[in-house]
Amino acid sequence: VLMPIMRIIFGGKRGQERREGEEARAAHWAECMQNLERFETELGQRKTAFFGGEDLPGYLDYMMWPWMERIEIFPLIFQDEPQLAYQSAKFPLLNTWMSKMKVDPAVEQYILDDETQAKFYRTVVSGSPNYDLLLNQ
Repeated sequence: VLMPIMRIIFGGKRGQERREGEEARAAHWAECMQNLERFETELGQRKTAFFGGEDLPGYLDYMMWPWMERIEIFPLIFQDEPQLAYQSAKFPLLNTWMSKMKVDPAVEQYILDDETQAKFYRTVVSGSPNYDLLLNQ
């Protein structure tokens, strides 16, 4: 999940051919959605609310969360690329997991809405990251 998202944002990876543009982003997104199928399957096999168990999130839950928090922002960043939309119908267990993660106290106090996330990542994609974005809000 992480690497395809990083390739979408930063346009490729070090040491390999740099792939950018709409077609490359679509390929990275398809890889991301394919990878998410593994996590959906894993939640189904565990039959728990979280990867770490039924009652509380564990290490994997917290490590995945920042990337899943951003999963719906890509059509907001690349506005003419609707193929980058999160396919929520394919991931009912992950959707439930995300809903539960959003109300976890450790997540809830730091969560950012999609538009704020997209606004920041537009600056990253432009090549001039605005790390002070939240200071002016």
